[in-house]
Order: sequence, then structure tokens, then C-alpha cells
Amino acid sequence: MNSRKMLRIMAIFALAVMMLVACSSQNGTADSFDPENQKEYGINGIYVGQNIKEAMELLKPNKADFMDMVSRESYTVDQMASGAGEAVMGMLLVNRTQVIVKVKKGVLQSIMLGGVAKEDAEVLKTNRGLAMYASSDEMKKLYGDATGEKEVVYKGSKYVANFGIADNKVVWFRFDHL
Repeated sequence: MNSRKMLRIMAIFALAVMMLVACSSQNGTADSFDPENQKEYGINGIYVGQNIKEAMELLKPNKADFMDMVSRESYTVDQMASGAGEAVMGMLLVNRTQVIVKVKKGVLQSIMLGGVAKEDAEVLKTNRGLAMYASSDEMKKLYGDATGEKEVVYKGSKYVANFGIADNKVVWFRFDHL
């Protein structure tokens, strides 16, 4: 092979690698908390604004029950993914940890987590890597400064994250669509 052809192939390969790196960094969270990035508002790869079916495939709960808060009708993930239900609440069991979600027209509106056993704290982490019972200093390192002391609030134009603090530790968190 001549050297020009080899140089072109290497340049194309390098360009492809740089594009892949750029695309993959846009899909996750940035180095610092971005209040306008919806993927910042979630746990274990699921996030507020995501389709419920995709979220359940990622989270893989042991058990999941969904009921509309208005009609009291039960819904399946497939029904909700297709837009059924006005305001559906879901109780998910991931290992021994209970996660509460709110779904509207197939889209996650809220993710709540609290009352986690200390031995299960590492099972469910925020998409930034914050585990339950982490120190408030760790939370500030991952999310930055915010308002509040006992309930710390990080807010963007469409989403909000609330963290409950007790004894300088994160004891609950909630992500919501505004």
C-alpha cells in the first residue's frame, strides 16, 4: 500500500473515533451538573422525560405495579408506553429497594427514592453516581452548590432535583418534571 492511501485511512479512522467520543459524551452527563440536561435527573440510567418502557428495560425491577391516580385502573408497561393513563403512579421493587415513579402519557414525570436499607445504598445511584447515605459534601462535589439545607434543590427550566439531608447524609432524593 502506498503511504498516501495509508495516511488517508488513518485520518478517516481518527475522525471516526473523535466523532464517536463526542457523540457518547453528549448522551450522558457532563463533568459538571447541567440543570438543562434531562439525563441528569434520574437513577441507574433512567431519567425524567424517558419513555416508561425503555426505563423499565434498563432498570429491570423485580416487581412493578402501576395504578392511575384518578381512575384507580391498573396499567401494564406496554399500555403506558402507548400513552394510556392520565397520572399513573408506579411502585417498583429493585432488589429490596422500593422506587416510586409517576408516569404521564407514557413518559416518566417523577422518580423518588427513600427508605433504603444501608446495605442496599449502592444498588441505586443517581446518574451522576451519588449513592444513598453519601455525605452532603459528596453531593455538592457531584452537583455543585444549591439552595436549602435539609432539602437541597437543584433546578433547571424543565426539571428539578430534591435531596433530603439528615445528619449530613443524603437520605432521600426525588427528580421531577416541572
